[in-house]
Amino acid sequence: MKNRGKRKVIALVACVLALVFLVQLPVEAEETVSCSKLYGAVKEKCQDGAKKVYSKDKCTFLSYSYRKKAEDFYYATDSNQVYCVCIVKAESTSDAKDIKKQFDSIKKDKKNDRYLKKDEKKVVKGARTGRSGSYVWYICLGSSSGNKKAEKALKKAL
Repeated sequence: MKNRGKRKVIALVACVLALVFLVQLPVEAEETVSCSKLYGAVKEKCQDGAKKVYSKDKCTFLSYSYRKKAEDFYYATDSNQVYCVCIVKAESTSDAKDIKKQFDSIKKDKKNDRYLKKDEKKVVKGARTGRSGSYVWYICLGSSSGNKKAEKALKKAL
């Protein structure tokens, strides 16, 4: 009987010590990068397309319900919203997934837009959407290969 009691006490002490050590371990928070800084990385890779866009204060690219889910954003576009960059830092990864779905839907709709000129449709077909953690992006600044380079630079900057 005495051995059982000692084992229980030792097990209890071991559990308490393990919890104490776990609680004291520092939790690394996700490093946040501003969306405008990420745009700088994109701009370097797509300089021709970046010359055609200008920054906007309000992200009209997304509906209000999706803009509410954004913690930070950078949005630049031309007058027709053909050449466009939208980088969003969502409040959570689930919000980021929702915004990514919205970007994919916008990309699909733009590809089928009958009002776009032939050269504009070519630009839109090369658009890139993506997500990494709580960051989401839509990049359409020119050629498909240029957009891929810009997306790679953006991922590297994260």
